[in-house]
Amino acid sequence: MSTMSDLKKIEVNTFQMIFLSDGLLDIYLGLTLIPYITWIYSDWAWSGILNGVVFVLFFPLFLYLKKRIVAPRVGMIKPGPARRRKMNLLVLATILAVLVTIAMIVFTGRAGGAASRMVAGIPMVFWAFSLAAVLITSIVAWLIDWPRLIVYGLLVAITIPVDAVYFLKSGRIPLTVIPMLVMVGTGIYMLVRFLRRYPLPQMGEMA
Repeated sequence: MSTMSDLKKIEVNTFQMIFLSDGLLDIYLGLTLIPYITWIYSDWAWSGILNGVVFVLFFPLFLYLKKRIVAPRVGMIKPGPARRRKMNLLVLATILAVLVTIAMIVFTGRAGGAASRMVAGIPMVFWAFSLAAVLITSIVAWLIDWPRLIVYGLLVAITIPVDAVYFLKSGRIPLTVIPMLVMVGTGIYMLVRFLRRYPLPQMGEMA
């Protein structure tokens, strides 16, 4: 049993080193969620389309950087059966998260008074988005062994109800953008650390 536990720990550590320790996923997620947040708070009809365009265009760049930065330094691995099952569940969870978010936005637009019902002085819909942020990020964090995603989710959950008071009164940039900037900043820090920790091997070392 101890051997199996050790093997699982090694697999998780290896996966995190190759796929999560470089910070690229943090940067990608933060940059793609910024237009998503502005879409939710914006009356501009094209903002949702812009969000989708940014998400699609950034993904090939994310994969390219993975190939150019990570692979030459630490190599790549082929996920085992258990990891592939988790990744399949991740795809389903992502699709479900998108559908739930769209459904909540539609509900907000049609529910009228029900969505704006006040709970602790804040419209109920903001609490619903906060709860969704915690649940979705916790599930994804568990599926891909990415603990700091839970922290990002909690930051989003905190800023959403604050925006109910701050943004709706001031009309300024929503504070929910701050967790996205934290993601990008964290990713940049981790990328710099990764590049220093794993420099490109010299030709003599590769021979």
